[in-house]
Amino acid sequence: MGDLYGAGEQFVRRARSAKDAVGAPGTDASGAVSVTLDPDGRVAAVSVVAGWPQRVSEDRLGEAVRNAVQNAVSHRFAAWGESYGSGADESSSAPDPFPERAELQRRLRAAASSQMSGEDLRAALSELLAMARDIEQGLDEVSARLRPTLGATHTGRSPDRHVTVSMTGGGEVTAVRFERSWLRQAHEVNIGRQATAAFRSAYAEVAAHGVQRLIADSPLGAVQRAGQDPLGLARRLRVIE
Repeated sequence: MGDLYGAGEQFVRRARSAKDAVGAPGTDASGAVSVTLDPDGRVAAVSVVAGWPQRVSEDRLGEAVRNAVQNAVSHRFAAWGESYGSGADESSSAPDPFPERAELQRRLRAAASSQMSGEDLRAALSELLAMARDIEQGLDEVSARLRPTLGATHTGRSPDRHVTVSMTGGGEVTAVRFERSWLRQAHEVNIGRQATAAFRSAYAEVAAHGVQRLIADSPLGAVQRAGQDPLGLARRLRVIE
């Protein structure tokens, strides 16, 4: 377990460092729209250039936003792969998300060099078996409901309802729509601001009803939460007291 913890810690550090490499903003082919993503890959800001009607028609602006999002996602994947592949920043000075890791590592090493009692060993194996059953059950539940969850459409709207963003249950943008009469007289700054607000609203709907919620409400979610508490998990397995 100590070896597994060390390998997992290294992976988490590399993945966390790579996650910060969000990549360059995305643009559509006309250059009318620019989109910036946050570290989680969600749209953080939409910008529309002045004079955009000379670059893209009103009825194609929504498609331009969607194309800019796809371009930003491509940049993010490229930046993530380059950063992760380089193995950089494994000794990052960022705050440690598990400040108890030093004590946990010490106690795991001590446990690895000692013999567990028969009672503790049986209890640990029983807990591992229960977790394995939860994983199996969770996979069955999620698999059975994954297709309809992914295929569902979730819609977010700007506060004034002039902009609408539609997404799948996995967070993929399927459509961006602007109210035509409002769009003709709206300032480009307000267009970007309202579009960004519509994306936030759509992401909130996906979080409440999409794939992440499906996993969280299944036995897989319980196992996932247990894994996020390394000390609690080690106590549960009676590796440490």
